[in-house]
Formats: sequence, C-alpha cells, structure tokens
Amino acid sequence: MEPRVVSENDVAMVGPGYDDDHYISVPIKMLHQIENVGDLGVCHMEPGAETCVFALEEEDDGTAPHQYGPCDEFYYILEGEFTVWWGKDASKLDNFYKLEKGDCAYYPTGWKYKVANTGDTAGKFLYYMSSPPGIERRFDKRS
Repeated sequence: MEPRVVSENDVAMVGPGYDDDHYISVPIKMLHQIENVGDLGVCHMEPGAETCVFALEEEDDGTAPHQYGPCDEFYYILEGEFTVWWGKDASKLDNFYKLEKGDCAYYPTGWKYKVANTGDTAGKFLYYMSSPPGIERRFDKRS
C-alpha cells in the first residue's frame, strides 16, 4: 500500500441524519481503517448531542449498547467543548471530565463511557480506536 492523503471533505458522513440504518449514535466521518490495527475518523456533534454508552471491555456484559471489546481509544478535540462520563456500570457513570480544543483523551480497556457536546457550539474531535486481531464487537442500534 502506498501512502495517501484523505480530505475530510471527500468522506461521507454516516450516523443519525445521514445514514439512519447505521449503528453509530452520532455523525462521524471514517477517514481510514486498517484491519487488525485500527480506525481513524472525525466525530461531529451539535450542542446537546450525546453518544450512547460504549464499553471497552474484555467480556461483554450486555449492559452497554456498543461493546467494542478489549481495545484502546483516543480523542483529540478539534473544536468545541465535551464532557465524558465513565465508569464500570453503564447505568451509573459516576466519573467525568471536560475536554476542550487541543485536549487529548485516552480510554483504555476495561471501562464504559459516553460523550456529550456540553458547549454552546458545534464540536468535532478526531478519534482513533485500536482493532486487535480476533476482537469481537457488538453494536445495538440506538432507539
């Protein structure tokens, strides 16, 4: 494979309002995907928008709408202000922190979390999620 450049403007948005059959709970643009390595994309969120709860756990306990398996995820905030809630129980995410432009967040295996745009303007962040070989994922559609 040769190196390549991908413009965000050339990538279709998927998710609510763009592809309603897609499992993603907020609009994203998938920029690049390498099998057994990871996915890179940009998440777009309007003020007040919130993701479903994601689980990055070895075992799927069925309590989070999206189970990504034992992987790692990173966010780099490009625009806006976000709050991330995290914990071990999908119905009680007690821990939280705020992210602003220029912040980078790391989510290791073993946690559940959700993200909301808690700012006054549209926001977006770059994400990378690892995809180790043999990983099993479950995506329930958000109702």
